[in-house]
Amino acid sequence: MHQFMWILVLAIIAGVANAQAPANPAPQTLVVTHKLPDFGDLKRKTFEQQVIQLALEKTQKKVGAFEMVPVNVISRTHAIAALSQNLYQNFVMVLSYEDALVESGNLIYIPFPVELGALSYRICYANKKFTTQVQQIENLSQLRHYKMGVGAGWLDAKILQHHGVPIVEGSNITGLFRMTQAGRADLFCPSPTEYFHELKTAKISDLQLENKLALYYPLPKFLFSHKSNQVLMDRLKEGIEIAYKDGSYQHLWRAAHEEDLKRAKLDERHFINMDNPFITTLKDDYKQYLFNPLTY
Repeated sequence: MHQFMWILVLAIIAGVANAQAPANPAPQTLVVTHKLPDFGDLKRKTFEQQVIQLALEKTQKKVGAFEMVPVNVISRTHAIAALSQNLYQNFVMVLSYEDALVESGNLIYIPFPVELGALSYRICYANKKFTTQVQQIENLSQLRHYKMGVGAGWLDAKILQHHGVPIVEGSNITGLFRMTQAGRADLFCPSPTEYFHELKTAKISDLQLENKLALYYPLPKFLFSHKSNQVLMDRLKEGIEIAYKDGSYQHLWRAAHEEDLKRAKLDERHFINMDNPFITTLKDDYKQYLFNPLTY
């Protein structure tokens, strides 16, 4: 009798538990860690963050909800270390591709050029005492007579040094503009988007648009993550493909870059072209997405 009563109690408890449990539990929210802006208003959404969010939104109905969590990484070197050591949950960020990043085997990437090649084109800001001389620069040999400001840890530094251009490193874009103004660097050549954004936010008046010197070197930027985050990267890749196919990716890109590219008038500038010797193992598939600056 006691045994029967005990079995009955267990059956009632199990029935109550089953009644309270949902038939199809909601899928767990995916937490994705992204990088805060390097400088300025840390609450603003960077283009990188917008791309990640767009890709996740495009796959949300199929795969499930997500939450984006910011993290402050102070430099490219720190970011690469955080990715390689898998310090943050599902940490994904945009990096300039270089062969060395994938040689360790710890990192994976999506071979889609996030900026569509916009950061391969550089317009130059000069220290005032060199503004006239800079107009006379026509080749790489002449460029080597000037110190170029560049961000610490940027792949740009390696490319410029490979071509014999002396560099001086700064911590961020704001600092590099100020270093050039102060004469610690002779030139600083950011992308048009970086150039005009900084001049607007820092309220610098001397745009130097009459300066026609510009640089070009292939600098494809891809989304990178730790190899353990393959499921996340597959989702982001699918989301980007959907967004590119339906045109929402291009809309996002134009909002971030088009005005500045038009303002830079790249087709009227004198470019010094350099190769990038650090992308020798990269396949050419990504090139199908690159924009043509002459159309702007």
